[in-house]
Amino acid sequence: MTTSTTRATRRRARTGAEPDSETREIEITWAVVASLFQFRIATAEQLRRLHAPDSSIEKMRGRLRGLRDRGMAEELVLPRSGRAKGWFLTEHGARIAAAFPELADIPAPRLPGDREAFKFTLYHQLAVVRTHLVFLADARHRGDSYGPFDFVPEVTHRFAEGKEGTVRPDGLLHYGRTAADGARRVNLAFVEVDRATMGGPRLAAKLNAYARYWATAPLPAGMRAGTIEAVQGGRKPLWERRYPAFPRLLFVLTGTGQAGFANRANDLETAAHTPYVAKMLRSVPAGVAKLEDLEAEGAGADNWWPIADLDDGPVPWWELTGTKS
Repeated sequence: MTTSTTRATRRRARTGAEPDSETREIEITWAVVASLFQFRIATAEQLRRLHAPDSSIEKMRGRLRGLRDRGMAEELVLPRSGRAKGWFLTEHGARIAAAFPELADIPAPRLPGDREAFKFTLYHQLAVVRTHLVFLADARHRGDSYGPFDFVPEVTHRFAEGKEGTVRPDGLLHYGRTAADGARRVNLAFVEVDRATMGGPRLAAKLNAYARYWATAPLPAGMRAGTIEAVQGGRKPLWERRYPAFPRLLFVLTGTGQAGFANRANDLETAAHTPYVAKMLRSVPAGVAKLEDLEAEGAGADNWWPIADLDDGPVPWWELTGTKS
């Protein structure tokens, strides 16, 4: 779990050499620590599926016990889970992980204060890991380019003052795949995971926040509003500073029956018809899917309903397009 370990990994990637068992074990343990830093909490089974899908769950539990013995990780029993445990980094573990070069741009996880209170804030984050896992399993099956660290949680995008001037998706997804025309493309997506803990209208309001971010185009430094330069197109969208194209929007819903999913999807479609959001969706693909369907059939199955017009679905997420009008 050092810089030299990372360099060795890159060297093997260039030469095609296979790691020995000891090096492989160090790399898996490093990856486990890095994932706990990114996602705050995960179960042993989730970590096994992320980093060692061909090994046993007992092997992963042994790694986690080793981290606990070294004071880097702790576990707690999840409520209403049949004694399943969630693992998280200690302050010592988080401090070590913060030095990993690959995590330089990732904010440090919030550590638990009151452990009992902490238990009841975890299910959303575990659902985010579940969502990442369905994309990862699908990519492995299809041979697409998407690994355990290609889903970056909670990237902050600030476009105005105050809380309402920020969007913070549950994840920013980087997914590389070969399109039908043979071209290799990296698809970017903002992923929002909803466990039906907020009302449908509040969920739909997130679309308006994304539309505000999409439309925000500040004047360049030194340019005054009302000048000829400003009128003639001096403004460029804020998001262009970070992305070659605005990421598509993927809403993943869980914790509802089919009727509940339909109601929440309809709330999103209603918000999509407001003028502000509709303008964004002319060029930004957006879809909604049920997490349980993705887990059963794969993230790339025909399970994504276009938010702008639910009647046009379902389709694979990469076939979502902007609206026609």
